[in-house]
Amino acid sequence: MNKTLIFSFLLCLFLASCSKQPQQYTSFDEAQHALKSLNLALYQPKNSKHAGLRGEQLPFTDAYLKKRHAIYQSLMQMQLTKQQTEQVNYLVIAERFPERYFAWPAHTNVLVNLLNLASSESDYQNISNWLEFVQRQLESAQLSNLKLNKIEHNLIKNYVLSALNDKNIPNSLLAQLNILKDYFVQYSPRGSVGLYGLANGSEWYQSKLNYFSGTVHSPLEWLTIINEQLKEESTQPVNQEVSQIYPQSFLVQFTNGDKEVPGLDWLSGFRNLPAIAENKSLLAQQKTLMLAMMETDVGLHIHAWTLPQAKVNLIKRLNISEIDATRLVKNIVLYPGQAFSFAQQLL
Repeated sequence: MNKTLIFSFLLCLFLASCSKQPQQYTSFDEAQHALKSLNLALYQPKNSKHAGLRGEQLPFTDAYLKKRHAIYQSLMQMQLTKQQTEQVNYLVIAERFPERYFAWPAHTNVLVNLLNLASSESDYQNISNWLEFVQRQLESAQLSNLKLNKIEHNLIKNYVLSALNDKNIPNSLLAQLNILKDYFVQYSPRGSVGLYGLANGSEWYQSKLNYFSGTVHSPLEWLTIINEQLKEESTQPVNQEVSQIYPQSFLVQFTNGDKEVPGLDWLSGFRNLPAIAENKSLLAQQKTLMLAMMETDVGLHIHAWTLPQAKVNLIKRLNISEIDATRLVKNIVLYPGQAFSFAQQLL
């Protein structure tokens, strides 16, 4: 009887230890460092040094998703600031949406970043496997009514074509790159450029609006609020340079040099954009710029604006050049919701 009780007690201890996994990261800084390392193929700082390619760094593979989820779970168990908690919640919600089907995000040349990490033939084989994985994911995505828009499609196709014209690309990758090139040549992107054109895209976009703006309004409510504000703003030309947006978004570039607030999202350059925006003073013309971007953001991602419509709206609102308007439109397509980072101080 005693032996049975001892055995039962030990079994309970074993099961309890299995059910309660040790917390892998104990601070925000540790978790951020882990996310930066995990996402080096997606966001690679200049002049950074690397020590080979790990399998989990191949974007949106099972190993990558498992590692990222573990980091998020550790963060959810920490005592964080309100702004940090809001960002963690936003990123955890984003796990539900179809981003994982688009293993090669158009914002950045993932292949070049992976090659910068590679240091052996086995690394090149892993990259070749990942290129095959990209195609499989896109094929699976189409079964769920998920397709790249034409801007994303064109960017990734050009990354592949550029690699094929690069004499420094390892021969072991050429065969898979050619297969991927042929796939993108015959690939038909979706007609819309906004998130509303994806299954669950409207919900995905709403989560972005809620996070970046720090408040909850429907897209229709936002348009009403923004239009009321635009009536009161200056119509003078906006004196704001708009450079190429890859791989950093316009908002990341716009807030460079401001007081840093560390973040967790590679798409925001591991900076907390709403928190940075909260401490930044805007000139009158910059307020008009942000309001016009917010209006165009909702127009593209929810109200089915075409690219020409969006471009004309920005030119009309801001009196900027066609080149700058085109760059801003592409930015808004690739970085949905980021324009709302300044919403709290504009409205």
